Amino acid sequence: MDQAATLRKRMEQRFSQTLPLSHKKAKTIAVMSGKGGVGKSNLSLNMALALIEKGKKVLLIDLDVGMGNIDILIGHQSIYTMMDVLNQKMPFHRVLSTGPKGIQYISGGTGLNTMFELSKEKWRFFLEELSAVLKDYDFVILDMGAGLSKDQLPFALSADEILIVTTPEPTSIMDAYSAIKHLALNGQELKLKVIVNRCTNQKDGISTFSRLSHTVNSFLQQELVYAGPIPEDSSVSKAVVEQQPFLLKNPRSKLSRSVYLLADSLLKTNKQKVEDKPTFIEKLSSFLRRGNPT
Repeated sequence: MDQAATLRKRMEQRFSQTLPLSHKKAKTIAVMSGKGGVGKSNLSLNMALALIEKGKKVLLIDLDVGMGNIDILIGHQSIYTMMDVLNQKMPFHRVLSTGPKGIQYISGGTGLNTMFELSKEKWRFFLEELSAVLKDYDFVILDMGAGLSKDQLPFALSADEILIVTTPEPTSIMDAYSAIKHLALNGQELKLKVIVNRCTNQKDGISTFSRLSHTVNSFLQQELVYAGPIPEDSSVSKAVVEQQPFLLKNPRSKLSRSVYLLADSLLKTNKQKVEDKPTFIEKLSSFLRRGNPT
């Protein structure tokens, strides 16, 4: 038993020493919500398109395994998915799909219940591929699954920034609080920003954020930043039915303008990024070495 434990420890040390780590400027943004149906994936997609229109190279990764809908929103069926990288050790460049405006994305796929039950060999391959691909992008947007499962938590905690999507509905606010609590219990120095989707007006967004921020600050001692409101717009459902991003369907609408403003704020914070902090890959690989948080 002692010999087996010693061998395992040596293998883990060898893993951590030989893993090539990316130090590229690519900023990772985890977009999450406390529950489904708040428009998280739609915002992730259109935010990525807004950044592309501003001259940035963006990779959108659908981590909502089994429930991902980026393909549906774009109207394109990917041949390969993230599951092919994790299960079949398929290189990232083979699973990349291209959508409107040349956006590159990786579909979530189905067929894997617990990501962290994969072997270290497969995880090492995944991290090496991800590290290599980060060098080619300015932004990597991670569309997380609703509720933040234990398998997705390391990705969120490793991201440079976390965007939490909620709506003015009381149940949505409480679900967002629960997700933030889960993050706060497992992470330190988290950069949490809140987007209030489906607002009837500016006051609606500010009021929703204030309620959530007050609760989080009182019980979790965690500061939140208001990323801004996204207005309620009937054109969203029409765009989903037509499988066309609303930013491209109605680029001058109030809805689209709010997403462009969100993209501008991300560009500003990207310039302020501190380079001496651990990278996304370094943090994610540390979760693998010490085990998944609960």
